[in-house]
Amino acid sequence: MKKKLVLSILVTIVILCLVISPQKYISITNNAIEIWAKVLLPALFPFFIFTRLLTSIGCVQNASLIFKNSTYKLYKTPPISGYAFFISILSGYPVGSKLVSDLYESGQISKLEAKKTLTFTSNSGPMFILGSVGIGMLKNQKIGFILLFSHILGAIFNGLLYRNIKGENTYKKSRNFSTNSGDLTLSVNNSITSILTVGGMVVVAFIIIEILNSFNIFFPIIFILSKIGLNQNIATGIINGFFEITKGCLSVCSLDIIPILKTTILSFIISFGGLCTTLQAMVFLQEITTYKFFILQKITHAILSCCMCILLCVIFGI
Repeated sequence: MKKKLVLSILVTIVILCLVISPQKYISITNNAIEIWAKVLLPALFPFFIFTRLLTSIGCVQNASLIFKNSTYKLYKTPPISGYAFFISILSGYPVGSKLVSDLYESGQISKLEAKKTLTFTSNSGPMFILGSVGIGMLKNQKIGFILLFSHILGAIFNGLLYRNIKGENTYKKSRNFSTNSGDLTLSVNNSITSILTVGGMVVVAFIIIEILNSFNIFFPIIFILSKIGLNQNIATGIINGFFEITKGCLSVCSLDIIPILKTTILSFIISFGGLCTTLQAMVFLQEITTYKFFILQKITHAILSCCMCILLCVIFGI
């Protein structure tokens, strides 16, 4: 009852903000929809369709044979989790989470296997890390590759941390999941629903971030971080990245700080992914895991990626 009361109050505050400043939040919503339409829709929608289609056909079982020995030894998961990892590092957020959900829904992995697989398949892709951040924002391809490889290595080691977790080792068979001929229409319909849901979550995240900024909620956090030695601009960049990955990366890339520190902070932001990405991923993972576990494993992924990033920066003289 207390949780429902708190949630009701928070939702009421959001609604009041929308009513008091409609033009402001219409603009925020338009901005979120524009980002979804121009960035997320073209990047994610094709992956949603064709990964769903491959899963429904069942051919991923054959493709995953190359991971036959490695995945169980490393993560205690079936070979198909290796396929999920490969696709996740190619496609980026939140395709890995969507694929894990599809594998569970089709009965190809158990709930526990899905939860373990998630710890090394919730990844950003080279289009964002190397293209958008490395080349686009930093104008430095070398740092882009360092960010990419530290992110991938962080994911690999992150899976090892959770290989012995316990949970419900049950399988699910969904009547709505085609596993015979791979129906393209069903795959497209499912993907349309998924990408629209992702868009809705982006709008929600942008509105919440704007409301928090309006109430200056982050000032105490920024003040505390600045008192322990972090520049106020760095603290602001980290907080932006905590909520939204692209905004965080843009903030950090604009900072005038030493390259190794900038690269390490970017590595953390990219591997954590931001709460906006978490909302997108949890659209598909409600039956597999909880927000608490998902955020925990993203934090450990971010920490491990930072460690890898510092090592690579030292090796390559950044």
